[in-house]
Amino acid sequence: MYIVTGVGGYVSGAVARQLLEELGPDQLVVTSRDDATLAEWRELGATTRRADYGDKESLVAAFQGGTHLFMVSAMEAGPSRQAQHRNAVEAAVEAGVEHIVYTSFIGTERPEVNSVEVADHKFTEGLIKDSGITWNFLRNNQYADAMAENQAAIAITSGQSIGNAGDGTVAFVAREDVAAVAAAVLKGEGEPNTGYDVTGPELLTYREVGEMIAELSGAPIQIVDLTDDEMYAMWDALGVPRDATGDFSNSPVPWASDGMVTFGQMIRAGHLGRTTDVVERFTGRAPRTLRDLMLERRAGWPPVPTVVPEGA
Repeated sequence: MYIVTGVGGYVSGAVARQLLEELGPDQLVVTSRDDATLAEWRELGATTRRADYGDKESLVAAFQGGTHLFMVSAMEAGPSRQAQHRNAVEAAVEAGVEHIVYTSFIGTERPEVNSVEVADHKFTEGLIKDSGITWNFLRNNQYADAMAENQAAIAITSGQSIGNAGDGTVAFVAREDVAAVAAAVLKGEGEPNTGYDVTGPELLTYREVGEMIAELSGAPIQIVDLTDDEMYAMWDALGVPRDATGDFSNSPVPWASDGMVTFGQMIRAGHLGRTTDVVERFTGRAPRTLRDLMLERRAGWPPVPTVVPEGA
């Protein structure tokens, strides 16, 4: 029996849909903490169970009878996410789960790679390794979808593409490619107790991303490279807390600045500048390019402002 957590999210939802199509509803259990999401999956024929990473008892009950677990990482970085992941791993042990596929991040296995986000993934990988359950870690590069949607919208409306990544490169990977690899690995197509770096096909700097958005949108976009201190000052001025335990009541984004700044540091240091053949190996097709995604998503981009923002 296959259990897929967090099916309200894109990656987990895509994994579950593929398993439903290939294996049928008798082999699949999906979990969510959202009742409306569970209702949608019941209509598709899947067995649904309510589960919350913050409630270990709900996880133990939801994982019963499952042999293979797709454990998607929780959203909130820091101590809260680590506690949630501990709940999930301990629940998997208690429920008798035999194999976990976990969505980790590229570079997590390397001691020299550090950031707020990576610290959570290192912690969780350690929990899973120590659990005695066999595992696969999908060490994903940054999602291309975030660039083709959020980054594009911000750059077009503000007239600026701002970052502290310098000349560091990223092999942006499409979420649909991550999901396809995850489904294959969950079914046993990978080697047990192995991590896979899941990447897109090309290395791009954030400057090149901004230039691509400008080209495809027609918007005048200024590429702004900030220092780490300047990045912190910008987020401070916008009311973004430094860490995940801070006050987000006036924050325009759901992420703490420590996470965003240290993520840029990782890119600048070259830790995301790696491409692999993992997508093609497990899916039989080449991974999607960022340009392909942008061409697909640009119909949903905001209109180019008629008044150019100051500084652009």
